Amino acid sequence: MVSQFEAMALQVNEATREIDDAMLVAEHNARKAEECEHRTQQETARANALAAELEEERRTRVKIAAEFAHYRDVVQHAPVDDPWGQLGRAASQIVNDRVAWARAKIPPDSPLLPWFDRAVELAKTAGRQAWKWGKAFYLWAKPRVIEAWKWLRSEIARRMSRE
Repeated sequence: MVSQFEAMALQVNEATREIDDAMLVAEHNARKAEECEHRTQQETARANALAAELEEERRTRVKIAAEFAHYRDVVQHAPVDDPWGQLGRAASQIVNDRVAWARAKIPPDSPLLPWFDRAVELAKTAGRQAWKWGKAFYLWAKPRVIEAWKWLRSEIARRMSRE
């Protein structure tokens, strides 16, 4: 009889251990489930915030594009008295369109894109400086060339009158 009780006690002891292990596993799984649910809520909140931010960026982009389209329309339809100014605007518009086309061909995640933007900015700056220096040189040289022309005409006239 004792051995029968011992066998039953061992069975009860083993069943208790299995139940304890099962309870520990269940508690561990419940903690994991709570953590996953909490993480899911955080990620959902973050995704909603990012979606709202993206929508705001889209609205801003549409607004900026509309402002540029309006500005472009105003510039294109503005009366221009200076034909050189009109030619400059047309050339500037063509160059800007070509640069925008070339930039659109570069993928947004490309490491080349920042270098392209820097190169365009450098070219614009160099062009502005060349224009500024060219204009300054023209303003400096114009009176000197006129004086040189007057002197040359008078010198030619003087030498012609001697003969």
